[in-house]
Parts: sequence; C-alpha cells; structure tokens
Amino acid sequence: MRLQTRSVLLLAALISIVGLRSALAQDGPNTVIQPGISVVAENQAGVVAPAPTSPPAQYGSLQQPATPLYEKPFVGSNAPLMETGEWPGLLKGLSVSGFFSNTTGMWVNSSGIQYNKSKNSLATERNWLQLDINYVLNGNNKFFVRWWGVYEPPYPFERNAGLTDTQDFYNQYTLRDAYWKSNLGPLTLFLGRQIVTWGESLAFRVGDVINPQDFTWNFGFANLEQSRLPLYMVHPIVSLPEVGPLKANFIEGVWAPAWQPIYTPQADYPNICTPTLCPGFAGNEHSNFYDGQHDVAGSVSLLAPFTLVSQGRFGTQPYPLVAPGFLGISKLTQAEARAYAFPQLVNPVPPFFGYHLPGDTLGNSVEGIRLHTLLWNSEITGIYWHGHQFNQAGTPGAPFYVDGRPSSGQVLKVFFPQFNDVGVTMNRPIYLPGEFLANIPLVLRTEGIWQDRTPFNTVDLGVPNGVVDKNTFNTLVALDLDGLYAPWLTKTGNLTVNLEWNNFTIVNYGRNLVYDFYNERWRHNEEQILFSISTNWWWGAILPTYTMIWNPSGNTNLLFPSLVLTPPWTNKYFLLLEYIGILGNDKFNSFSGGVFKGKSILLMQFQYNFTFIQGQT
Repeated sequence: MRLQTRSVLLLAALISIVGLRSALAQDGPNTVIQPGISVVAENQAGVVAPAPTSPPAQYGSLQQPATPLYEKPFVGSNAPLMETGEWPGLLKGLSVSGFFSNTTGMWVNSSGIQYNKSKNSLATERNWLQLDINYVLNGNNKFFVRWWGVYEPPYPFERNAGLTDTQDFYNQYTLRDAYWKSNLGPLTLFLGRQIVTWGESLAFRVGDVINPQDFTWNFGFANLEQSRLPLYMVHPIVSLPEVGPLKANFIEGVWAPAWQPIYTPQADYPNICTPTLCPGFAGNEHSNFYDGQHDVAGSVSLLAPFTLVSQGRFGTQPYPLVAPGFLGISKLTQAEARAYAFPQLVNPVPPFFGYHLPGDTLGNSVEGIRLHTLLWNSEITGIYWHGHQFNQAGTPGAPFYVDGRPSSGQVLKVFFPQFNDVGVTMNRPIYLPGEFLANIPLVLRTEGIWQDRTPFNTVDLGVPNGVVDKNTFNTLVALDLDGLYAPWLTKTGNLTVNLEWNNFTIVNYGRNLVYDFYNERWRHNEEQILFSISTNWWWGAILPTYTMIWNPSGNTNLLFPSLVLTPPWTNKYFLLLEYIGILGNDKFNSFSGGVFKGKSILLMQFQYNFTFIQGQT
C-alpha cells in the first residue's frame, strides 16, 4: 500500500539499460526482439535477407564435422529448428521464438530491514517463459502474439510477516500482446493489445505517458518493456508528404477504451486486515478491492501486495503517523496536522481502503496524437495526450483521497482523475570541430511535458479530501556518447555513456504538498540525475555496466552495477549478475527512492533463447 510507484519505476527502468547495452554489443542472447519484428540482415541495396544460419557442410574440398544432436542446444548460433519461408501454403509466414528466464535474488541484509517482521533472505525466484508468434499473411498484413507463463513460489519473507494468501499471486499464464499490423498506402494500422512509447528517456517516464505498469513482481530486475501493461487500442500512423526542410513526416494516433480486463490474481490484493482490526471483513480470501471493476483493472497500474499488518517484498518504509484517526485523535490544529500524512482522516472505518477505477464508458477512454518530423538532423515530435492517472500512490500519480465524512466514517480511496498533456521531444547528433573531435559520437536528447491537472496530497485541513490539483512541468535533458571506439579500453567493443537530468516542477507550489502516505514535503523543483557507462570485451562475451541515479534529497543514490556473461561458443544463453543498492539519508522520500532503503538485492539471472520456426519476414 505504501509502495510508491515512482520509485519502483526508477528501479525497474534501469535494468532496461543493461539489456540495451547487450543488444548493441552482440546479436545474441540479449537482443531485444520487438513485437512483430524478426531479426534479419539487410544488404546495401535495402533488400532484406534471411538471418544467417549454420555454415554449409562442405567448404571447398574440406568436410566440416556436423554438430552432434545432443550438443546443438548448447553450442552454435540461435538458428531455427525449422525454416519454412520457402514452404508452400500458410506455414511459410509463421515464426515462433522466445526464451526461458530464471531470476534468483537475495536480500543483502534481510535482518537489517527493521520494518519487516520476516528476516528470510530470498527476495525473488521468478521463472518466466515467453513465447512470440509472428505470422506474415502477405506484404501488407502481419500478426503478432506474445504469451507469458510465470511461476513464483510463495515467499517466506511475506508469509512469515503475515501475508498468508499469496500462493498464486505472482503467477501468470496470459496472452500479453496480440495485434494486427496492416499497411494501406500511407496508413499503417496497429489494432489490438500493444505497447506504445513516445518518450526519449532511458529511465524517467516523461513523454512515456500511455501504458500503465505492473509493479506486483517488479523491483529492478525487469526492464520497462516487461513492466508495462499492454492496452487494447487503435493505433494508426499516417505518413505525410515532405514540406521544405521537414522530412520523414508522419502523424501517429492512439485511442484506447477504459475496457482493459484483468482477471488474474494480480488484480486482487491479499487479505488486508485481521479479525480484530476489521470485524466481518477479514473473512474474505482476498481484499477484492477491484470487485465489480475487473473489466477495467488493466487501465491502471498494479501494485505489490500490502496489508495493514504486514508488507510484501517490495513494500516501502512505513511512516508512523499516517492519520490521527488510527491513534484515536479526532481533532488537530493546523500546526499539528503537518506531522501526519492524512490529517483529514479522523474517523476511519473498515475496510479502510478502496479503489474507484475509471468506469467502462466512452468518456473514460484515453487518446492522443503525436506529430513527427526531421528538420536539419534534428528529430522533433509534438505530443498531445488526454488520459487519466494510472500509478496509484505514485509520486506523481493517482493519490489516495480521504473519502467520506468524519461524522459517518472515512476511508482512503484511490481515484484516477483525468488530465491533459502537451509536450515536445527532440534529439540530434552533436558535431564537434576538428578531425579528432569529429569522431566522438555525441547525441543530445530532450523532452518536456506540461500537465494541466496533477493531483497532490496536502496536509491543509481546509481541504477535506486531502488532494489538490496543480500544473506541472516534467523535463529531461540528456547527452549520449553513443558507441565510441576506444582501443585504449577494448579492441573488440566500444564505450557508451549516458547522462540524463530530469526536473519536475510544480507550478503554484504550496508548502502543504506531501508525498502520498508520507508527510515529507514536495519540493518546488524535484531533481535527479542518471549516469550510465558500459563497455564490452571479446565481442560482447563480457559486458559490464554501471548505472546510478542521484537525488540531492538526502544524497540518495540508487546503484545498479551489472555484468552480463555470454559464452563465446554460442549466443543461445547468457548470465546476468547484478547488485541493486539504495543508499541515502532520507528514508521517507518516495520521489528519490529513499523509501526503499534497506532492501538492497544481489541478483543472478539465466536466460535461454530459442527459435523453433523461422518463416518469411
């Protein structure tokens, strides 16, 4: 419940940088296969050729030894078991690929997590099978389907702390993405369940405003693509003619209904209370906050499990003074109110918490457009988005409101108010003078979004529901050193460096604005800086990456050093070793991630990639 989704987002986003580095360093285990796109080679004439396969059995007069069948799963390239591109009939357009991944994580110091009753060291044991199906009907019509199968065991860390009904909470057997892509002249239409990203940032969601996220299992070891929730949508892209210096022009639209059904256990929270605290309420197997709302549950983000008496693995630092009503205090002065997260809550009644999701109506659908152009080596986009907040308890996001009256009883309820976003993005290469400096590949990235109604919690007793709306600006300036040839460091790889500065500004700032479930004040300008550096040796076999986010509040540092090891004899599998560290002096700052202090993790991930069938592309 106290999980702050902004902080989880920062942690989840950074591992995507690790995957990106691997994909750039090698066409192998970490290559990110985007939905509906197959790995192919393209010659200089622009003709797409099939992906490389095993060498011929005979080269000149020398006979090449065949790989024994029992060795094929462990050596060689990730060649398909069957190639059907030249087959007659419908099977020639079918491609089937995927991977199996196991992630094991241990708390660095579980006994030091003082606010959790359990001291078990197992942080995560996620077993994940992804299956991608691409089908090319003809040159203008393609279909893509992605299936996920996930198993995670019940965690002693949660069970020993009081979460007793999470046996199936993390398991998934779901059809994740499923859409049809059609080309009709200048129109490209994507229709179905999909993910659309408009932002430029590697880690901060500035222009990335469309898809909600699944935080039930996600704590830094999954990238943004994995944590986003696909939406059923209509997604057209229309190419526009060139106008003077404006090249590569197109307009992109997205319309998604509120109807986004989820019926898996992730849409129901564990039992939130005890019979002593909640008479007549704790008998439910789950808290069922989404009862009657499962048809729209996928339109908002999903949080990790929480209860009033314990926390899930990814619960955050609890704040001791949530509301005066929980302490039997019914009246406060304004000076006293500033010590509480929800001073307006003086008469709490079961079930204490609730959710009011956007209803399944046309008025609750989300939609937007993006204009794209290329002007003198600068890629520029303009964005308009009309949507609703989807990160409950986020910083920022959909806050908890004090719902009800002191005389008849009050609960904390999440609402998801609508808003309008207007923004721009721009990225361009930077050309330095001189023969030496001209070889330095620098890229400038910028983006900025203005939002008209961002909700914030307030400790002002004159606001009964505890929430006020403000205008906000969310901006990013980034500089990339994109694949520098550095023979002094590596003769078989390159050097990549990323630097991002994110600024979040509240217009008409007031001193009573606080983070959701904490009484720590929002700053007028929230600042954070990302730094990432990576290289590789032996043509991607050894790929170290160091990534960190620094926030001046409490000198908070989120550290993400990692190492990807890929055997030189194959690209079918790889091993990732990673440390996630949270250092800082401000344990109640949810914007910076300080609320996760104490939950540093050591991770090991093994992934095996496979291609069953490769058809025409």
